[in-house]
Amino acid sequence: GLEKTIHGATTYLNIATLYRVQGKFQEALELYKKTEIIYKDLLSEKDERYPAFYNNFSLLYQEMGNYQQALDYALKALKMIAKLDNCEIEQAITYTNLSQMYFSLNDISNGKKCLKKAIDLFENYGSQDPHYFAALSALAHGYYLEGNYKKAVLLYDEVLVGIESVFGKNKDYQTVLSNKRKVEKLLNEPIKGLDICQKYYEVYGKKLIDEKFKDYQRYMAIGLFGFGSDCLGYDDKISQDHDYGPGFCIWLPENIYKEIGKKLQEEYDQLPQEFMGLRRIQSYHGAGRVGVFSIEDYFKQFLYKIPSTLEEWLYADENALLACTNGRIFDDYYGEVTKIRKKLSYYPEDIRIKKIVRAIAKMAQSGQYNYARCMKRHDEVAASLALNEFVDQTLSVIYLLNKKYKPYYKWSFYGLKDCLILNDISDCLHQLILLPSQIQHWHNHTSVVNTDDEKIVIIEKICQRVIMELHHQSLTSHFDDFLDNHTINMMNLIQDKTIREKHIMEG
Repeated sequence: GLEKTIHGATTYLNIATLYRVQGKFQEALELYKKTEIIYKDLLSEKDERYPAFYNNFSLLYQEMGNYQQALDYALKALKMIAKLDNCEIEQAITYTNLSQMYFSLNDISNGKKCLKKAIDLFENYGSQDPHYFAALSALAHGYYLEGNYKKAVLLYDEVLVGIESVFGKNKDYQTVLSNKRKVEKLLNEPIKGLDICQKYYEVYGKKLIDEKFKDYQRYMAIGLFGFGSDCLGYDDKISQDHDYGPGFCIWLPENIYKEIGKKLQEEYDQLPQEFMGLRRIQSYHGAGRVGVFSIEDYFKQFLYKIPSTLEEWLYADENALLACTNGRIFDDYYGEVTKIRKKLSYYPEDIRIKKIVRAIAKMAQSGQYNYARCMKRHDEVAASLALNEFVDQTLSVIYLLNKKYKPYYKWSFYGLKDCLILNDISDCLHQLILLPSQIQHWHNHTSVVNTDDEKIVIIEKICQRVIMELHHQSLTSHFDDFLDNHTINMMNLIQDKTIREKHIMEG
């Protein structure tokens, strides 16, 4: 006869808790619901058994993976505990439980806020309570989730000292130590700017869109591409001095941008400025790299228009094309950004051949011809300029033969690591640049090719490797050592008459 009494509810609650521990979630859920009905009928809202019940119910939903329902019940528990006297420790424990639900819902900000409230309560009312160390450890986990590994490790250290001083190196100590070591491992691994930006979006950007702009999400693309070493994936510690740090782009169709762009930018500007121990450092020239943009205006930063004819492709700036296609798209709900990037992914074949012709002609002109002429005149400055032009054009040929856009000069040599074809030429180029002056080999020299000059030898070796690859790609049928003698043969491979009839140096 106790089914509808407080004693009966207590029994239901105990059995439900046993079921929960055993993983029998549906059986536990049924009994928790019976308990709730009895409590609502017979208990005052100020009864301390109420919040304890809601905390247990919350734990069930948490273990079932229903974090939103778990959060709702934990908030009910907190509301009731706040009305009770001398329940500061219970409040602190509930705040700690709440934080885990927020973390599970990817709401790192609210999770950390709950933990800071819990820690304040513990420090004022129960600094020796074992739940205090659990709250500190949970906060360290929060810093880990948002990528601030350094702060997480420092806090784990504080927790370890506290646990050892009160309880010794018990099981909890070992768990915290294990977590700390995992984070330390991540701390010592270099993380790329694109990864930082994507995690920043996943932690803060998704929540912003979901909570305030859900109705417009279907029009959005989110990611990061454009100028900057981070967009190329070439960033290092030196790169972090400007235009670097957490941030991402949201792209919208023009009509949607006019409707919500300003408001969305204002909300974007309110996102946390620090993430994973980094703050975005923006230079004067780096404005407009992250934030909210219309799709059309963003691409216009780089290209006056999206090329649609072969002539437009021929004169499109290579650095701009690379900026439009590098980086990473985190989410594209609308699809237009991905469509444009796919269209720009690489040159049409006629344009690629035309640009290879121009590059090998310049390699021949600067390296195989003008370097030697300048050295014969003992004009080492002009010879150095010729040599630099040869290196630059060689890099262009390598990227073209790999069907990749060449990065601008600062990264063009470094980027060879991503080129499978002619990658071995990088050693020759490195050697060519480091060789000292060869002027001593040009006194009274009369032969056509001065093989006493080590730079000449390397230049010819590079040209031979390029000719071999041109054969491999069926771009030439000649075996002449002089690159310029392959240009006419290659121009005849171009299908489009207008492009085929252009000067070999054009484009």
